[in-house]
Amino acid sequence: MVPLYNEEESVEKLLSRILEVGRKFDFAYEIIFVDDGSIDKTWQIIEQLKCSTPHLKGIKLRRNCGQTSAMVAGFDHSSGKIIVTMDGDLQNDPSDIPMLLKKMEKGYDIVSGWRKYRKDHFSRVFPSRIANSIISVTTGVHLHDYGCSLKAYRAECIKSIKAYGDMHRFFPALASMTGARVSEVPVNHFPRKYGVSKYGFDRIFKVLSDILSINLIIRFSSMPLKGFSVCAIPFMLLALIFGILGGFAIAFQWTSGKSLFFLFSAALNLMAAMNLIMLGILGELIVGTSDLTHVQMPEITKKIIKAESGRHKAENDEFGADRQAVKFSA
Repeated sequence: MVPLYNEEESVEKLLSRILEVGRKFDFAYEIIFVDDGSIDKTWQIIEQLKCSTPHLKGIKLRRNCGQTSAMVAGFDHSSGKIIVTMDGDLQNDPSDIPMLLKKMEKGYDIVSGWRKYRKDHFSRVFPSRIANSIISVTTGVHLHDYGCSLKAYRAECIKSIKAYGDMHRFFPALASMTGARVSEVPVNHFPRKYGVSKYGFDRIFKVLSDILSINLIIRFSSMPLKGFSVCAIPFMLLALIFGILGGFAIAFQWTSGKSLFFLFSAALNLMAAMNLIMLGILGELIVGTSDLTHVQMPEITKKIIKAESGRHKAENDEFGADRQAVKFSA
């Protein structure tokens, strides 16, 4: 499954490389291209390629929704038991897919690629390494390269994640909350030939805010009241200290300025503590009703070009083998 945004120059070459790898498979598969609201000819090319490629499924989003939404749309419309994701800029190598699948045979639910020798500018590599270290420490899921899009997921594992925002790079950490086994393997990485990177300097701040969000989700999602209560304790202690000092200031007739300062500080800290506790209670209510309510994502899919059915591909001898094996979406 490949999310695409303005990749008209690379989409045909990418499909050719995937098909070349697919000829070696002894099981049925499908290829999913998700056009994330491209303003170039990406979708028109996908429609043309579909005419000669029965394995190809095309999904067009109504607008540019972001990589996470594009990936979720691809997951929702995939039929394979294993889903492999990759970028559409030709920097990932489809020939690494068999290596990911082989690693999954050892019982892993997610196998992530590690661009050990990354072919990007230092201005992108260095911040990425820092972010990977922070994510690994805060989430407890240690990976060298969270940002590598080349990953293999078990479908039941990845489809259970409720993703939003720019959470796609944190899928392994989120999946680990449900007991998923995560591993990684070194993969190839090529310099970008066509187009420009879709990430700017503002990505650093987005990643930092996402790290904070993920850390809160992982630590407090099952017990939000306990988590927020722990955060409220320092404010309650400060409120108590300032309250006692304010009482002394009134009892011993200190200056009115000191009395007001202590009492005002006590009130502010008490309000902060109460707000945190209320957030915890609200979180408990949300967690308690999450299984009873189902919030649907807005419909963002505009058009779908379906691949041929798995049964038809199983009977097609083009990739010659017994097709009772596991299917996957690339």
